[in-house]
Amino acid sequence: VLGSQRTPGWEARVAEMAARRNFLQVRCADAVYVVGWRLQRGKDQFTGRNDCAPRETPLLDVGGGTGWACQWYVDRFADGMEDPDGCQLFFFDDAGPPWAMKDPATEGKWNRWNIRSK
Repeated sequence: VLGSQRTPGWEARVAEMAARRNFLQVRCADAVYVVGWRLQRGKDQFTGRNDCAPRETPLLDVGGGTGWACQWYVDRFADGMEDPDGCQLFFFDDAGPPWAMKDPATEGKWNRWNIRSK
């Protein structure tokens, strides 16, 4: 949880998002395929609706609980924990709710997340 979003009760907000289930689904996965939507820059990682500092929008900008699962998966390949070449994260951008980011480069298609370029 980044910056100003680390408010009292943030742990409970994460728990309400079925965080434990999402973490367990990806912690040992060889590959992850998800369908979701993207956060607009400057929107919070909990709902994607509330304003926050643009630097607090995660680089891996998948929204909702799906985004948390994606982040936990790619975290395995950071700081030499696992070989980054083994990161197999595939994301279908379904355009999501009205407040989601609309990006013609990703919307309506499968995309592979390249952690080396982030």
